[in-house]
Amino acid sequence: MSGDFLRDSGVQTFGTRLRRLLERLNGNVTDLYRDRLGFEQRWFALGMLLFKRGPLDVGTAAGMLGQSHVAITQVANAMENAALLERRPDDEDRRRKVLVLTSTGKTTLERVEAISLRVEAAAQALIDEAAPEFIQMIDALDDALERRDFASRIADAFDGSLIDDVDTGSAP
Repeated sequence: MSGDFLRDSGVQTFGTRLRRLLERLNGNVTDLYRDRLGFEQRWFALGMLLFKRGPLDVGTAAGMLGQSHVAITQVANAMENAALLERRPDDEDRRRKVLVLTSTGKTTLERVEAISLRVEAAAQALIDEAAPEFIQMIDALDDALERRDFASRIADAFDGSLIDDVDTGSAP
């Protein structure tokens, strides 16, 4: 026993351990972006996508980021409130809106990218030190979940029984 309940619990606390790991990584990066640029870490993926690819509609951005339409809309709203992006009519279909970085957004994302290159170097050093195959492992988990979602895998673990029917006296 390590004294770390989550670590000692193994796979049973897998999701919680991943969240804790992300909090340990993202917390420091969030503070860096917020303190230096007034930029929120949760805006990073959409901001960098628009910075590198140019204007996109919400649906396309959601697909490219593997996130829900709702999640992208929420981030876009926050970035719009911070004057980093605006919605404009699509040149090809005026009924549709595209997300476009403002000049302030472009300048901010240039600075975010400069910082992110240093964050990337620190992350690569951590991975090289602790788990050189980590990115490939994440890719393998992503691929497996693309083939078959986790809900289906959980359903298999219940072996056709309902959650109320599970015997709490013994583990599977």
